[in-house]
Amino acid sequence: MTPAQQQAAAAPEIKREEGSQTQATAVPENAKVIRVPGVQLDASPGKEVILRVPGSSQSYRGRIVGFDPYEFVIIKVRLPSALRRELANGRNVVVKYVHQGTVNGFMAQVENAITTPAPLLFIQYPNMVEKLALRSSKRKECNIDGVLHTTDDEVECLIVNASESGCKLSVRVGERDVLRQTRVDDALIVAMNLGSLGELKVAVAVKNLSREKGIMTMGCMFLDISKEEMGTIREYLDKISRHSL
Repeated sequence: MTPAQQQAAAAPEIKREEGSQTQATAVPENAKVIRVPGVQLDASPGKEVILRVPGSSQSYRGRIVGFDPYEFVIIKVRLPSALRRELANGRNVVVKYVHQGTVNGFMAQVENAITTPAPLLFIQYPNMVEKLALRSSKRKECNIDGVLHTTDDEVECLIVNASESGCKLSVRVGERDVLRQTRVDDALIVAMNLGSLGELKVAVAVKNLSREKGIMTMGCMFLDISKEEMGTIREYLDKISRHSL
């Protein structure tokens, strides 16, 4: 398969994982997917990204630290040692990030994976990028206990509303907490306790944020979510509707 053919096959990856029934991003019916050449990659060093290996349900949070235009992209990401060795053999990965409120995603082959002096992945520069503009869906008020996973720590949070496309969460932050450095379009991972439906861990992108009296409130969009996970969220939202006025 040529690089162009590989990227064409990768485009649906934003919606489903190749060779499986698991969707990598649940796409609403009203969402519009646009495919653009890789030269329009809107991702500068420092951009937070979510990385997933096709066939796996696990997402990993990383950051673009450099690239050689049209050649390769360098991503700093901590991965299990076994997975890193596997990727070093030329496996494909799916990379997603948010730019100006739009989900961007592409599939690329790993060219190298190193641990020294830092855990880095060198991946091929994409020939094609998919842009997915998600329309906001109606949020339902809730009080869900959660845990926000940062690069250095795990912080308790509260999800105060949720929908099929995202959620709003609040978290207490101190003057020196790393979370104070969070910016719009950053990628995070949040674990939500849905009671009898179990715990749900999903990747989100920050769309807006505010700080007041030590509390940070973040409006987030689901960035990488499976069809099964979306079903769990819908079930939880239906449960809220049945037990609220």
